[in-house]
Amino acid sequence: MTLGMAVRNRYAITFTEAEESLVAQIDFERHDPTSREARAAYQGNLVPIPRILASLRQRGAIPAQRVSYWTDPEFRTGRRKGSREQLFARNGSTGDEAFVHFGFLPTLRYFLFGANLPSAVIDAFVDKVGDPRWASLSDALDHGRFARKLAQNHGINPSDAGDEFFKLALDLGIWVQTAMRIGELAEGRR
Repeated sequence: MTLGMAVRNRYAITFTEAEESLVAQIDFERHDPTSREARAAYQGNLVPIPRILASLRQRGAIPAQRVSYWTDPEFRTGRRKGSREQLFARNGSTGDEAFVHFGFLPTLRYFLFGANLPSAVIDAFVDKVGDPRWASLSDALDHGRFARKLAQNHGINPSDAGDEFFKLALDLGIWVQTAMRIGELAEGRR
């Protein structure tokens, strides 16, 4: 079985040697949930995911905005109110059970590696934003349109682009409402 290793970018967190070993065991791929590969991937992730998250929590290695992406309702849009963590809990998945759920894998990838975007896309977006301390809600229109153009030029699925540019904007230190607007525009929702 080959593991679906995430591509690292400059926003990936630094791992200890033991954490690096755990990360190498995680299958990040989206499998057909009815396939044998999905079952094998799920079983293979039962040990390394809770261990890596416990280790990272213990040393405070997950950036605050990434934790908020999971725990804070303000970092999520949608008809159903609540954080991503609360939505998992409503569906009966909490704690380690939520962390090994296939639906958590994109969040885990974000925790570990940052936005799932090609390096060239990240670099171009960072250059466009400039000093993120000065990125305001009024700048979101321009930045969001630029993000959508980058996504189109690099063949990134629009629904993935919205969330990934939102994550990237958060990692840059852009205010959550501005980051959310950038993500919406990158996806083409507005």
